[in-house]
Amino acid sequence: MSTADIVFFVLAGVAPMGAVVALLSLAVALGNGPGVPGSYLIAGAALALFSAGYVRMSRRITNVGGFYTFAREGLGRRAGGATAYIALVAYNVATIGVFGGLAYFGSQVLGQFGIAAPWPVCGLVAVAMVAVLAYFEVTMSAKVLGVALAAEVLVLLGFDVATLVEHGFHGFSLRVFAPSVVLGGGFGVSLMFAFGSFVGFEATALYGEEARNPRRSVPRATYVSLAIITVFYLCTTWAAISAAGTDQAQRTAKADPSNFVFNAAAGLLGKGYADLMGILVVTSLFAAFLAFHCNTARYHVALARDGLLPRSLAKIHPRHGSPATASAWQLGLLAATTIGFTLAGQDPYLGMGVSLYGLGVLGIVLLQAVAAASIVGFFLRRREQESIWGAVVAPALGCAGLVGGLVVMVVNYPTLTGSDLTWVNSLPWALPAAAVIGAVAAGRRTVVPASAEKREGTASGNGPR
Repeated sequence: MSTADIVFFVLAGVAPMGAVVALLSLAVALGNGPGVPGSYLIAGAALALFSAGYVRMSRRITNVGGFYTFAREGLGRRAGGATAYIALVAYNVATIGVFGGLAYFGSQVLGQFGIAAPWPVCGLVAVAMVAVLAYFEVTMSAKVLGVALAAEVLVLLGFDVATLVEHGFHGFSLRVFAPSVVLGGGFGVSLMFAFGSFVGFEATALYGEEARNPRRSVPRATYVSLAIITVFYLCTTWAAISAAGTDQAQRTAKADPSNFVFNAAAGLLGKGYADLMGILVVTSLFAAFLAFHCNTARYHVALARDGLLPRSLAKIHPRHGSPATASAWQLGLLAATTIGFTLAGQDPYLGMGVSLYGLGVLGIVLLQAVAAASIVGFFLRRREQESIWGAVVAPALGCAGLVGGLVVMVVNYPTLTGSDLTWVNSLPWALPAAAVIGAVAAGRRTVVPASAEKREGTASGNGPR
């Protein structure tokens, strides 16, 4: 994979169109209103600090295990085992959550064109497509993701430009960055949605074994992805608030949150443009589903290599180099979970999708915080010749910011799920439970790092492609 291929996977996993339509609207409606752009800026800054150490660590450890491998090397075997099982839960439920939204919105969009397609049918088609793409070499999926990503980004940039033309630069009020506005009522909710919008950017390290030059491709892809995501969200959230009016944005979003962005686009560019955005929400969610599935399958491979999952999941396709067995296992888990939620009477989007994606976001932010602490521990223990700022200070500050965001997310988890069911809002307890199980499992085994792991750029051809 080239740097561009990795960037496509990461940006597609972030799902810009889906995040803007689903999360931005709720952040404005339920959070700090016009201060949402400032919330996105704060989240981006915290993740930039985290990335300073993340890219340095990725140059030394190139492995599909991502956060798990970092924690194992930086904090020890038991911490690695705990992180491994948190990642197992977080990435699987996030993948299933995205799938629920895709099946639901796919059915809704087809219905607008007079095509009656129940959500289970849309879901089966999506699973079949992902199964085929994940079976072949990863660059094929990268090309599919690149096309989908380009379409949704261009359409959203068209909305940004239309807002600028209609309202001019004076319409983009700098008041949205005033501390009193950003830190006002609802800041915690907006910050939660902001961190949720960035979930997926950290996946660059998962593709180190498949990169042409991991020591260069992974760091570049990390910085490029984070910069693009931050600027893109900042401009688009600012444009959406400017289109509605800085003082009226929150009131408008509360009145119809699901159509907040669509209505703004229709007012500027016509109903046809808003309909196109609706179609691209589906393609965006499909791209995110594919990217999350590929990320999750690679975690399964890493854990199976180290004996924390059945060894059979570590098998790599001899021709395509894909984690075919892990991919099939993940899709089987998705099917079983979907059937379980359906039998429990839960809606695929509001019942299953939102709650599981919310749990996934919570888990991934926790993984980022653990990884930041692992990076600090790794470089302090080895005392290697690295910039103190980049290897220790920046990731330590990033860890503090992520922990703060994590606390906010836990407190506001019921807002994220939108549910008043006790069992749904108790799902975050699955994360500490997974950590305990993982630490015990790692402590009972002599975990030998996989032979496919590469350090300092040592070549290996055994990784998934």
